[in-house]
Amino acid sequence: MADPQRTSFDDLNWGRLNLVSAQDQSVEQNSWKVTYQHGERVVRISCRALPELGVPHGIDNDVSSALIDNYMSIGLPDDGMMTLAISELMQLAGFHRNGKYREMLSVSLDRLHTTSYEIAGGWRDHPNRRWTTAKFHFIELLEYTHQGESGKFDERSMLRIRLAEPLVASLRSGYTKPLNIEFMQSLSRPRTRIIFRLLDAMRYHPETPDELIDEYDVGLIELAEQCKLPNTRPDAVRRALQGPHEELLRRGYLRQVVIEGRGRDQRIHYEFSPEFTPVNPAVLHRLRMHGVTDGVSRQLARQYTTSVLSGRIELFERLVKSGQLTVRKTPAHALVHLIKNTDQYPDQSASKVITLTPSRPKPAAGEEPAQPGWSEELARMSPDEAAAFTAKRVSLLYARKFALSELDTLRDLVLRGRVDPAQLIEEAHRRLAALDAQGFVDDLKDRLRVEEADPVTAALPAKLQP
Repeated sequence: MADPQRTSFDDLNWGRLNLVSAQDQSVEQNSWKVTYQHGERVVRISCRALPELGVPHGIDNDVSSALIDNYMSIGLPDDGMMTLAISELMQLAGFHRNGKYREMLSVSLDRLHTTSYEIAGGWRDHPNRRWTTAKFHFIELLEYTHQGESGKFDERSMLRIRLAEPLVASLRSGYTKPLNIEFMQSLSRPRTRIIFRLLDAMRYHPETPDELIDEYDVGLIELAEQCKLPNTRPDAVRRALQGPHEELLRRGYLRQVVIEGRGRDQRIHYEFSPEFTPVNPAVLHRLRMHGVTDGVSRQLARQYTTSVLSGRIELFERLVKSGQLTVRKTPAHALVHLIKNTDQYPDQSASKVITLTPSRPKPAAGEEPAQPGWSEELARMSPDEAAAFTAKRVSLLYARKFALSELDTLRDLVLRGRVDPAQLIEEAHRRLAALDAQGFVDDLKDRLRVEEADPVTAALPAKLQP
């Protein structure tokens, strides 16, 4: 299961449109089309898939949510590119680590890479308050390493993925919502997880996403189309929804589900439990962009109202931009300190400059301690997680400098204890800050080449020595 302390996010376009069919098992369906009226807009959505793969369905929901969440967690790079280990993606998606699930993940990624979507009049360009037409594949580029010529994932495989440009633009614009990914992954069936994700997204008004509703009324056939169910006969739709409704009621996400009417005119009324009301997504997103950890963000959200947090984040950004606040450690420490001690900071018009230096006094009782170093951070991870994290971190710091095969080798060296991950990451940061990025890249590439040629006698280049 996913880390229960992780705050996750979903894209509001993808979540509301629900482009993954709510079916547990694969069916011989290669396309679907949906047309509906939303106010004065007519929305047309179509999906075309390869015959041998079928339309995205079932666990493709888990994979797509994991990839969106991973992209958000690495800081939303503008090219939509991300690098991660297969084992890490399996963990993020809530999959078991075995060959069966690796094969399922491989097929799912192929579906998300090859399936074409066209959304006419239904994709939101929120910063410009416009509705657009978008045509894309969820995954625009898919590259991975594997053993020999098998073409199949293995325990060591590394992935490089580029998300679709419209999706990247939507996420980077902040058109997002919180997603309780731990709860979603704990639901028993893919269909229930898809319906939960859809209903959770429908709680947000598409044009004013700060508004959150506690009740949702929808036609039975309209919901079937939102779920992309192939059979829209009323009796078949009710049977398909019965199990998910029962589980979401039993688990406390829904307080009540009422179905009224007859035939194709039936309507469903949902009431959501107040315990599942999420924290404002815009605030959590802004805290994350300044490097505040998810755990600290949740603590702040419990301590302060949305308006207070928004105001103090804006004050922090104004002070930094005007030069009145000089941060010499990390933006996260500085921002959290300002939120908790606003009276120590001047107004924007004041002339005093505040400097937060790296040296900090020992925390008083109850005060948030300094963030741990890389050694402590990595010590909390399993060997496989630490190895995947190291390769991912190097890839983020030195974008496009290392081939996927080189990151595969690096991850393997860390896993076998031939490279100290904390020392390597610290050196990567230090060399980057010292404007010696190319020197670090050259030294590490030399080490990787030597390891590939002679893994027994390889030694770390002098500049990368502990």
